[in-house]
Amino acid sequence: MKKLNKLYLIVAFMFVGYSCELTDLDQLNNPNAVTVENAGLDLYWNQVQTSFAGWWYGNQTPMLHLGRQLSGTWGQTYDNAYLPNYFNGSWSGVYSGLVPDIDAMIASGSEAESWIHVGAGKILKGYAIQMLVDKHGDIPFSEAWQGTANLSPNVDDAASVYSAIDAMYTEAIADLNKTAIGAPAVDIFYGGDKAKWITLANTLKFRLALNKGDAAGVSAALTAGVIDDKSEDWVFQYGANRQNPDSRHPWYGGAYESYSGPYLSNYHMWEMQEEKGFPDPRLRYFYKRQDLDMSDEDLFTLDCVIADTRPAWYDNQYTNAYGATVTWPFCGGSSFTHTDALAAKGYWGRDHMNNDGTPPDGQKRTHRGSYPAAGEYDDGDAATGVDGAIDAGIKTVMHTQNGGVDGGGGDGHAPFLMTSNVYFMRAEAALDGFSSENARDMLEQAIRKSIDGVMSYSAGWGPVGDVNGDGVGEVPIAMGIDRYVTYVMNAYDAAADNEAKMNIIVKEHRIASFSNGIEIYNAMRRTGHPTEMQGPMKTPDAGTFPRLFPYPSDFSNLNANAPVRTDLGEKIFWDRAGALN
Repeated sequence: MKKLNKLYLIVAFMFVGYSCELTDLDQLNNPNAVTVENAGLDLYWNQVQTSFAGWWYGNQTPMLHLGRQLSGTWGQTYDNAYLPNYFNGSWSGVYSGLVPDIDAMIASGSEAESWIHVGAGKILKGYAIQMLVDKHGDIPFSEAWQGTANLSPNVDDAASVYSAIDAMYTEAIADLNKTAIGAPAVDIFYGGDKAKWITLANTLKFRLALNKGDAAGVSAALTAGVIDDKSEDWVFQYGANRQNPDSRHPWYGGAYESYSGPYLSNYHMWEMQEEKGFPDPRLRYFYKRQDLDMSDEDLFTLDCVIADTRPAWYDNQYTNAYGATVTWPFCGGSSFTHTDALAAKGYWGRDHMNNDGTPPDGQKRTHRGSYPAAGEYDDGDAATGVDGAIDAGIKTVMHTQNGGVDGGGGDGHAPFLMTSNVYFMRAEAALDGFSSENARDMLEQAIRKSIDGVMSYSAGWGPVGDVNGDGVGEVPIAMGIDRYVTYVMNAYDAAADNEAKMNIIVKEHRIASFSNGIEIYNAMRRTGHPTEMQGPMKTPDAGTFPRLFPYPSDFSNLNANAPVRTDLGEKIFWDRAGALN
């Protein structure tokens, strides 16, 4: 961790450490700015690493809404929820920040023959550009990054940009295979291990080929070798430093300082708590409850407790991916209704796209837990246990806004691409006939890799399990994990056809991809699954599900050649799904 905190200090000094006396007040260049001339190769690399992580998390929110991991409080229709100005930051982060810095580092690294800098830079550049394509479709590429020489670059069609990204990954692999003279002093991602960078590049080629439905590309990438072990997970490791600089996971400060944090998804919590009839082994790692009893609320704190405000379309029973007859949750992350508040078990979020006003419930909302933000593991009630407290009518509270002292202190990670993500995608590819692998085997591996990763990472970030020794909140044991896996695999075996099997694969991928919106969003558009997520919204006419997001307002207003997108239903070239909601 000393190494990580040192990196943050280096980055801080990069912005403030270049002081000089101004003798010419007519200078046009800021003498304190980072330029090729005054920045070393590693300072560029440090800036790229840290800004990449912040940019990545800044991109995930709208896709986490659509994947029902955040409730979505931006609007009650898709048109109102996703306005052009919401995407200015993620767009400018690539065009004005990340790519110019990466390109400068690549040029400097090529001259110095420091090929890990160069190869890693091309990988990060390709991923960032693909993120914009996957979110917005056609984007400026061949005419971009020319400065004043071209202030209004035309867009390139998404398919051609995909080809350029694939070539970028290929170039990165070739660079990484060269004999390097230098290497990064601090490589947060892979510790300067070029073999792992090459595996990541192959994995991103696989991911890109799967989007396109390119069987040859999928096969080639799998043959070359993709991420298949926790040691190869692509993550950004945060620190536990609270101030100057704050090196903690961005989700930690939002729930463990004083801010109330966002509303999490009732639907996702319900899926993990009771849809299968028993809790998901990862539930208490993902979610930390604060208030275990909803029975004493009123309309001021929870607007669905007294009046039966459940929308009529939420009452419809349906057959879920596992063949069971269920009803969407409403109001709480359990089978909670206004007549049975105790059944909610304290999972306090919001339903899909409920943007009602905010009551004084900051110390009631369920927060993120120990994974991936290194918050607090949910061990239930320290005195009597969750069920005992509720059955006895005891008001049980476990507030998390305690000045950043709870749980692991924020020493978590950003899960860009995990081993489990890759196995889920391999299951999908095999079922679609893009590879000769066994889809069932890949699915089982994916689930087990996900559970193991959540448990093992969390164990390194702070106390987990029965922390107080009261027999409550023990970590999952092998029997419980096997029960979960067996349940899913039995449902997979009993599924009527490949569409039903794909529904299970993508549903389980969704549940596992906590905080990673892009993998959820892409899987939904590739497959049209899962088919039974809570929806549409609180309003009966939510509008068109965004198959692509609007172009940012800054781009539309400042670029004379910017296309106009008026239809959220416009598809990217590889979108193979039917209707989504």
